[in-house]
Amino acid sequence: MQENENEKEKNSQLKILVCCHKPCTLPPDEDGVLLPVQVGAALTDKRFGFQTDNEVNGQPCDNISAKNESYCELTAMYWAWKNLKKIYPDVKYVGLFHYRRFFAFDERKFLEESINKNEEEINNYRVNFQKVISLMKKYDVILTAPRQRNYPVSMEYRMSFVHTDYETLCDLVKKDFSDYYDDFIKTMEYSNKLSGRNMFIMKYEDFENYCTWLFGVLKILEEKVPLEHYHLYGRGNGIFGYVAEYLINVWVRKNKKKIKFCNAYFYHDDVTEKQANKFLAPFIFAGKMVGYLKNDLTAKMLTFGLRDFLKKFLIFKRPD
Repeated sequence: MQENENEKEKNSQLKILVCCHKPCTLPPDEDGVLLPVQVGAALTDKRFGFQTDNEVNGQPCDNISAKNESYCELTAMYWAWKNLKKIYPDVKYVGLFHYRRFFAFDERKFLEESINKNEEEINNYRVNFQKVISLMKKYDVILTAPRQRNYPVSMEYRMSFVHTDYETLCDLVKKDFSDYYDDFIKTMEYSNKLSGRNMFIMKYEDFENYCTWLFGVLKILEEKVPLEHYHLYGRGNGIFGYVAEYLINVWVRKNKKKIKFCNAYFYHDDVTEKQANKFLAPFIFAGKMVGYLKNDLTAKMLTFGLRDFLKKFLIFKRPD
């Protein structure tokens, strides 16, 4: 028993947040590496039985939990940035997973970003502490395998959201974070690859530096972007969570980080959702393109709303 406790204490050097917005089944974690975090805890009285993103040891703490609707999993990131060391003072590496998305360390598909799994298979998932530590000795950061588009990354941003908001972000970076501007343009305008999902593992010092920069950008962006025109999106209104998926790519480029790319296991209640995505992809792209060409937010919202309606009611039942 003492040996197991010592092993867990040693493994507290690595903490991977698992963001959860609902009660869920999580993989076994004998090594104590995973840290489930209930995001948006400030917005509900319900508790899932693990760490919340608005408290430390049952007491209020520095947090942005109440902003979860627009910041999504970033509320867990912010909590860890400000509070993780209070609980785990020896932590050296920090990661971020989602309750249905976990890095596939031992399996690789070169033409796909995600590896789809049935939900019950989550009980077979493990994080090998020694393997992750050995990777972190070779690399600065672990990110999801980049997905390749047939167009620049900036075009995806513009198709999915609002043209003027992209210009706002560009101007913000150029004015307030000018040392990042060249890498921002190279990432967004001259590249068609992007690591998404806001999933990563990195050294704690890098995590601090990344959060300082990221939340600095988002604080200014939040003052400039009206959230009202995102509230009707079928995909949710978590605009700043989506923006962060782009910005982490800018940050690693600017800071010349050595990256290990991993696929992400995506645990569905039915892996045939993958088939639904393929079926709907042409229609989604067409709708986004109409919105892009016309700069029509309504067309974009209808596109995402139609996608979610078909998935939920006509094709496959999809988990929240």
